[in-house]
Order: sequence, then structure tokens, then C-alpha cells
Amino acid sequence: QFPYVEIGVEVQPVTRTVLRVTLRLRFPFVWSDRVHGTVEPWWVWVEDNENERIYHTEYLLLHKRQHHEEHLLCFTVPIFEPIQSQYVVRVVSDRWLGAEYFETVA
Repeated sequence: QFPYVEIGVEVQPVTRTVLRVTLRLRFPFVWSDRVHGTVEPWWVWVEDNENERIYHTEYLLLHKRQHHEEHLLCFTVPIFEPIQSQYVVRVVSDRWLGAEYFETVA
């Protein structure tokens, strides 16, 4: 019943200063109406590996009827000089302490 997310990330350069990020999120946990209600809120963000800049944030509402589906998020992020060697995609529950997952992108 503890919320869990599996993160798939694809990154593609659009221009010299812009990256396209495609996230595939799956939530393979067991949903309980008593515990989760009808919706689970999540924060999604992209930051640099030194946690100095946040490049993108998004609030995702996971509804009970959609929780078995794969969720696709597509967005662009800017590239600043000096270019970062890694970016970190974080998905954090807005309700559950400790439900924080990340994927590092090189």
C-alpha cells in the first residue's frame, strides 16, 4: 500500500540550449481506498546533480482509476553554461513521508 513509482527517462537535445525530457511513470503499488482515498498527489521536478537549480516542476494528481496506466510527461528544460554532467529527476509524494524516488540522467 505504500506508494511506489517506477521512473523511465529519455532525454533528447532540441537545440544547443534546450533539452526535451520524456518521463514514463508507472505506479505499481496496491491501491486502498481507505489509505489513498481517490487521488494521490505527486511532485515531479528536474534539478542539477548539485541541487543548485531546479529546471522544471510539475504537480501530478494520480487518480485511482488511472493508477495502473503508464503516465507520460513531456517537457523541455534549458541548458546553462557550464553544462551539467548529470540531471536528477525526482518524483515525491505530497502526502507520504519517505515516498521519494529519483533517476539520474547523464
